[in-house]
Amino acid sequence: MAQPSTSSALISADQVLPFFRALVESLETAVVLCDSGGRILLFNRAMARACDSGDAASWENPTGQLRVGAELSRITSCLRNPDGSRVVRAQLPLSRALRGERIRDEELHLGPDGRRPRTYRAHGGPVYGPDGRVAGALLALHDVTERRLALRFADCELAVSAALVTEATLAEAGAGALAAVGTRLSWPYGELWLTDEADETLYPAARWVAPGHQPSDPRPERLARGSGLPGEVWASGVPCWYSDVTTSGQARLVATAGRYGLRSAIGVPIRTPEQFIGVLVFFGSCVEEPEESLLALLSGVAAHVGQFLVRRRADELALELTRTRDDFLALVGHELRTPLTSIVSHTELVLADEDGITGDNRTLLTAVDRNAHALRRIVVDLLDLAGLESGDLPLDLAPVDLAELVTTAVSAARPTAEPNDVKIEVDAPRVLPVRGDPTRLRQLIDQLLSNAVKYSPDGGDVRVRLERDGDRAELTVTDAGIGIPEAERPRLFERFFRSTTGTERGLAGTGLGLPLARAITLRHGGTIKARHGHPGTTIVVTLPVAGAAGGRFQGG
Repeated sequence: MAQPSTSSALISADQVLPFFRALVESLETAVVLCDSGGRILLFNRAMARACDSGDAASWENPTGQLRVGAELSRITSCLRNPDGSRVVRAQLPLSRALRGERIRDEELHLGPDGRRPRTYRAHGGPVYGPDGRVAGALLALHDVTERRLALRFADCELAVSAALVTEATLAEAGAGALAAVGTRLSWPYGELWLTDEADETLYPAARWVAPGHQPSDPRPERLARGSGLPGEVWASGVPCWYSDVTTSGQARLVATAGRYGLRSAIGVPIRTPEQFIGVLVFFGSCVEEPEESLLALLSGVAAHVGQFLVRRRADELALELTRTRDDFLALVGHELRTPLTSIVSHTELVLADEDGITGDNRTLLTAVDRNAHALRRIVVDLLDLAGLESGDLPLDLAPVDLAELVTTAVSAARPTAEPNDVKIEVDAPRVLPVRGDPTRLRQLIDQLLSNAVKYSPDGGDVRVRLERDGDRAELTVTDAGIGIPEAERPRLFERFFRSTTGTERGLAGTGLGLPLARAITLRHGGTIKARHGHPGTTIVVTLPVAGAAGGRFQGG
């Protein structure tokens, strides 16, 4: 192998070995070599592509060879610091290498003006001649754009999730999601458009503008299908990407871009398999070619936003339905209670005349009285349940001896159980203090005992146990009854639910007892659950003991 000349510290271009040039040209890594005076001796096509986004031909002379010697300023104009600022010549990695500095794992951004630069890891250092002096410098740039994008994508998805979870309103959540994407992908402007099913238009639901950027022109209040970028995405149902909006042919888009320094535009549909929900729109400040990875990320973000919107709409509908249901129940309850009270009182007054009302007339009036009382109990339970669940019905909190309430309720329930020879056994301490509403707690215990007695077979046992477990009082009511089919157990505390085992046996009931017991328990800061045996069912209620830390009551 020929030895390099020692007569000069400069390495001339014609002394670069042909095989070395061929080797460098075959690399995907961008490579540039300069002499001690900073004159470019060699750069490969990977470097040319990095600087001109693939336009390597502009670096070639008429014979097809890459030009050298006068391209340092051209490379300089393409280099960016991580913050986007242009690298001055003195801080060029090659310039620093010529001063003897070794470059290791330094991040640079490389690309022509007006286009999104790519990210590179720079490695290089000085090249020494035989006399030990710096004869030049070599720099290799490894493209890590995709790796950096993957990290930014993951961070972006987490930030979008956080925005959708933490923000209170739709506008805040939408702006948070737009900001999460825009800040991480260097897009200064974003919009969220949603469909209005009533008039078949899109309306702006959220907007985000990066700090230091002006908002665009006032947005139209409505866009029809096919109108503007959002309408275009709606009409096509697929993403729309304008690398350079000046070539889009949309006058408003071009005018806005010119005034506010926006160059590229991306619109992505938000949809579910059943419906089109809206459009995410982002604008970039540089020309940006479509990338599959970016489209995949934006499609994922759009799907996430779509799921959020569907869930939010479902929650709003459920809340609206609950309010409507409670309003309806309250209205019906109040409208029924007044005439029922009149029917009951007048029936009782008539039945009090034992001499005048006899025979079939008394039998018929007794049936009216019995059913009127039953209907009034249903109305009262409905109003209680609606008021307890909504919080409109206040609790009268006071110190209560739960043990006394349990034993008193058991004594009151025994006459009802005796006709079917159902025995009620109770195991309770002498005293167990809690803080609660004594009327509602007694109502809770009565409901549990009534259910247990009703579903117990003739001659069966109902076991009631009350004990203290740390800072909680635990009440269990167990029957040896017919039990509940496994498929129906998740619905046990639903309003109006009745198990098929009860209805098939013709047992009377409204399906309000356990929902009412649950509402009372929750309002006292407690828990209620069911355990299922073979046969029988156990209902377990826990309540905070009086003075225990952590008890929360919704009394007011």
